[in-house]
Amino acid sequence: MIEKLLVLSAVDDCPLEPLATVEVVAEDSAQKYPQKKCLLPSINILLIENIPQSGEILYPHLAEIDYICYQVHTCPYSHLTPGVVAQAKPNLLVLIAQGDHVLKAVQTLQQRYPHLPLVVIDPSDRPDLATQILHSGAQDYLSFQELSPNLLARSFRHAIDRHQVEQQLLRQAQYDRLLVQITQHIHQSLDLATILEAAVKDVRELLGCDRVLVYRFLEDWRGIMDVEAVVPPWFSALGDVVGDSCFTERYIEAYKRGRIHVVNDLDTAPLVPCYRDLLAHYQVKANLVVPIVVEGRLWGLLICHQCAHPRDWQDSEIELIKQISTQLAIAILQAELYQKAQAEIQERKAIEAQLLYQARHDRLTHLPNRWFFEEQLRLTLSYAAEHPHYHYAVLCLDIDRFKTLNDSLGHGTGDLFLQAFAQRLTRCVSPQDVVARLGGDEFAVLLNDIEGIEHAQAIAHQLQDRLNHPFEIDHYTLYSTVSIGLVMGNPHYTSSEELLRDADMAMYHAKTKGHNRIDVFDPVMLQQVRDRLYLEVELRQAIERGDFVLHYQPIVKLRSQSLKGFEALLRWQKGDTLISPKVFIPVAEETGLIFELSRWVLHNACEQLQQWQQRYPKLQSVGFTMSINLSANQFSLPTLVAEIQQTLEHYHLAGHFLKIEITESTLMQHLDSAREILAELKAMGVRINIDDFGTGYSSLSYLRNLPLDGIKIDRSFISQMDRSQEDLEVVHTILVLARNLHLDCIAEGIENTTQLQLLRSLRCPFGQGYLFAPPLTTDKAEVYLQEHIL
Repeated sequence: MIEKLLVLSAVDDCPLEPLATVEVVAEDSAQKYPQKKCLLPSINILLIENIPQSGEILYPHLAEIDYICYQVHTCPYSHLTPGVVAQAKPNLLVLIAQGDHVLKAVQTLQQRYPHLPLVVIDPSDRPDLATQILHSGAQDYLSFQELSPNLLARSFRHAIDRHQVEQQLLRQAQYDRLLVQITQHIHQSLDLATILEAAVKDVRELLGCDRVLVYRFLEDWRGIMDVEAVVPPWFSALGDVVGDSCFTERYIEAYKRGRIHVVNDLDTAPLVPCYRDLLAHYQVKANLVVPIVVEGRLWGLLICHQCAHPRDWQDSEIELIKQISTQLAIAILQAELYQKAQAEIQERKAIEAQLLYQARHDRLTHLPNRWFFEEQLRLTLSYAAEHPHYHYAVLCLDIDRFKTLNDSLGHGTGDLFLQAFAQRLTRCVSPQDVVARLGGDEFAVLLNDIEGIEHAQAIAHQLQDRLNHPFEIDHYTLYSTVSIGLVMGNPHYTSSEELLRDADMAMYHAKTKGHNRIDVFDPVMLQQVRDRLYLEVELRQAIERGDFVLHYQPIVKLRSQSLKGFEALLRWQKGDTLISPKVFIPVAEETGLIFELSRWVLHNACEQLQQWQQRYPKLQSVGFTMSINLSANQFSLPTLVAEIQQTLEHYHLAGHFLKIEITESTLMQHLDSAREILAELKAMGVRINIDDFGTGYSSLSYLRNLPLDGIKIDRSFISQMDRSQEDLEVVHTILVLARNLHLDCIAEGIENTTQLQLLRSLRCPFGQGYLFAPPLTTDKAEVYLQEHIL
């Protein structure tokens, strides 16, 4: 047992003198209230007197209570201040007052000191006032008439106990409200920083801590003070990174298992030196640490610091911090999931944007593609429809001879050239214009907001001039020209497809007229294209129906005018009309139908030759030949030699009865493979003639190096030789050249006797033309054959 005294301190002019532990009191008090033994903890009472010396009534009763010791501090009500209360550190407030002011005094004390229980002692007995006083927050109401030691002991103890229960309930309600508030905030917000900042601020204010922190672990188990609420004078730890290996080794594993770490007093707590030093660095006297575990993963710590003095952390406080930690873990998980979802959304948007970009742009040049260009055209059409005075134009550009560049230097160099071309083209136009790559070597430009056709043509000429400048590509200096088609926008256009169609048509027209041209669209072009398309349809149908026939033009020996052979010429029998090859052959070559037609010519010409040889055996002995023409497309076929050989074998014809005529341009286009192909044909006995000689390259090199049998002088020289000395000299030169190279020579297009006599005088061995006979039908050709050979 600890012997204690009833300690009295009566200070009339508060503040009180400090009374922490008092062993000796005033002599008169000791005589009045002798020393006693206390069985229960002492109760510290602040006696507030509204009636002078009224406390004297209480002291005798308190002194008679054997098992409780009391420390009593007195202060007049008029002198009571928060400082007095703080100095006294009471467990209980006792107010002695009477009259009408007692109720107001009770209300004032409850407002100022709600954390302390209050007992009111009224010298007068007023039951009517008792109810109001109790409703105002007092724990008990006593009158002087009923005072006794037991009553006071019971009243004071019950007041303190009830008040503690009420305070606990109040704190729990506050804790619950804080948890609800944090939970609602988590549900209403995805901003983790805002949630954490609000949580630490509310915890600090509710628990009265000096510093509350959210400590987040980094990848290497160092940690950063991520969020903080702190009150002066204690310094901020926000942003500090803790990387003490001792702390990490000793405490991380424990936190991973969900362990809560409580330090009530740094001076007495059993801590390892590194942790004690860490807390001392942050001026911590008491510490409460709760791990924040997110789906089994230690994310961080929720830390409460008491810096001013040690603190006994209550179970309810620890439980609150645990529950808040759980809620913060939910918020963190929610934020992480949201961030992950946002990242996935952003990634998906980036992918979608990339896919959209790829869908709209050319992969090689990164220019808008046809689809995107047509979208821009539609927007321009829509705007122009609402603004009649708005002018625009569309250019289609095609790089001349790009295929030759691509094939000769390789596709890698070709791609680099296209990229450089696209960059220069883009730099040549204004930012409001749209440049696109439509495909291959074809580009388009939308000229917006121009003044008219002259302005559009001037821009086209500027483009052409700048694009004609050399390009330095992959150690090559490359030159290019462009063919440009131009179409002006007008109200008649209702779709982007029409605009592009007409610009492309004008560009195609420019290419057919020669390279490096600019052609403006004319409606006649459209009609020509439509006629061409209609011709293609008819041509396909004619092939299916077999509407083609062969006519045969005699090739004669000019000296004797005896028949040497026939040239098989294809004709389209369209009803009663014969369509010239000049009309349909270009379409057949462009569409690929030429392969089927050429095959048909080869088979039918050989079949006819076989029939004539069978009827007229003399044809074999006189070396009668059949000449057919090979197109450039057919000459490029890898199966050409095999197909000719199979055809000859099928009709049992020797190779020397067949002559193949190839133009100079065809030969030069396939010069690399021509030597091998011609050699194989020669090995079969097939004879090779160069057709239209003099209009193309007329190279002595290929005449000397290729296995040729003859040349045919183009009709353009023959038709003028009787009127033009220059043409006569050309013919003479060709004939001399042929004789020197041991080549046969055939003059085409002989139409009069003057031309015949001149050719005879120049010793031209063979010729053909209307002077002898036009191309003849099979029946007429057979009659001609009978008349001139048999």
